[in-house]
Amino acid sequence: MLRKSIYWPKAKDVEYHEEDTGQPKDNDILIENHYSLVSQSSEREWLENDRSHVVLGTTFPFIPGYSSVGYVKAIGASVSGFEVGDKVIGAPVYGAHSNLTYVKQQDVYHVPENVHLDDAVFYNLGMTAIYTLQNSGLKLGHSIALIGQGVVGQIATQVAKASGFHPIVTFDLEENRRQRALENGADYALDPSDAAAIEDLIKKLAGGVDAAIDMSGSNAGMNLAIHLTKTLGTTVFCTGNNDPQLLNYGEIFIKCLTVKGDFVNTQMALQRKCINTFLWLLSTGTIQVPDHENTIYEPTEANIKKIYGRVLAKDRTLNNPIFKWN
Repeated sequence: MLRKSIYWPKAKDVEYHEEDTGQPKDNDILIENHYSLVSQSSEREWLENDRSHVVLGTTFPFIPGYSSVGYVKAIGASVSGFEVGDKVIGAPVYGAHSNLTYVKQQDVYHVPENVHLDDAVFYNLGMTAIYTLQNSGLKLGHSIALIGQGVVGQIATQVAKASGFHPIVTFDLEENRRQRALENGADYALDPSDAAAIEDLIKKLAGGVDAAIDMSGSNAGMNLAIHLTKTLGTTVFCTGNNDPQLLNYGEIFIKCLTVKGDFVNTQMALQRKCINTFLWLLSTGTIQVPDHENTIYEPTEANIKKIYGRVLAKDRTLNNPIFKWN
């Protein structure tokens, strides 16, 4: 079989790659992918350098990607519960940007029949949103702030609404994302650079929210989350970042905040539960993934280099790039 993939030979270098490949081993499932989703923030950090590759257990060169969807093509001898032809998602740590992906049985999930493949491929980012909300410790009626309305933020806003959190306060630099947040159920959608509006809101909320989650990955976003969290509240940092950060310790100390990191691979049982929850919420129509009709690309050499060039440049107009393999 011919395996076609995106390949990172070294930092900031992207290629189209082909190689012959064999049958899955023992507990592996071979998935014939139809789509793979680029996770822009994480993949940019991993492509820029190998400092954060400790979470992947690998370094250059390798096939990137951790979100793909398709059909079971072959199964290993020890696999049970799956058959050739099953509609599935695969959650490898890396290797998803390929027409064929080998995934351990425990990291493969059945996709509900009424869920489209190009919607299901958002499962890893959807899982992250749900996992983060779980990690915040919030309950029905608690208030929440979500800083950043990219894919994870958009899904988190919908799940927060469905969970009965109130009020839901969202932040994004882009006006169109703020509008989408309101459509997704947010009670407020503010520009994070509007200091006066932020202070007015904190006063209106009697000191802030029960939990604030930074989904922007920026230092400014992290400190805004700290600032928005009320006394004895919880601040959660959602986005992977391996660089030193300057945080406002004074506010953390004075308000006695609980500050949490949110690496999803630290609680694998919860991660798996959140993936299944995301797929169920999609199947019931409770949540929707972002629009992506015009962001599906053929994985040609030219398209691969163009897309990752924009990822490295932090192009905010690049929304939800998906590679179509079959």
